[in-house]
Amino acid sequence: MNRVLAGQNSQRGVVLVVVLIMLGVFSVIVVSMIGGSNINFKIAGNQQYRMEAKLAARHALETYVSNPNNFALPLPTGTSAIDVDFNGDGVADMSAAVPPPTCLRTAPVMRSELKERNVKDRDCFKSVQTVGGNIFSDTSGTAAVLKSGCVKMTWDTLATVNDNVTGAAVEMHQGVYLRAGEGTTCR
Repeated sequence: MNRVLAGQNSQRGVVLVVVLIMLGVFSVIVVSMIGGSNINFKIAGNQQYRMEAKLAARHALETYVSNPNNFALPLPTGTSAIDVDFNGDGVADMSAAVPPPTCLRTAPVMRSELKERNVKDRDCFKSVQTVGGNIFSDTSGTAAVLKSGCVKMTWDTLATVNDNVTGAAVEMHQGVYLRAGEGTTCR
């Protein structure tokens, strides 16, 4: 009988050790899952901040580009700060800085690019004089058969967002094509 009791006592100790080992393994698994979920939350939060910064930059570019005075020569001086309120509480959540645009190039608008029925093209037709049926000339009388009275200007507009609260930073460019009167240059 002592032998039977001794065997049962030794088995109870093994069960206790096995249960403690299993508890330790489960604890490690739970701790690693919590750590992994915290990392995933941080990744998701950083993605949200980055997307908000991109939206702020895009909003700033659209706001800046929609104002034709920003492309009138001489160009405005100084950087424009455009605030964005994402949650509608009246407080700016992010701010974008938009410096004056950079003129990349100018090129003449060719007569073949113009359409007589397009209202926007009429200014280019009016700026040259008609000599004869289909021959155009400029004010000095030189034949300008291929060119119209307008130039096309290509601009680069930049918006930068650096948010100190979230650490998000984005730089976004927007190209702008405009027409201007003949003789208008980038400078």
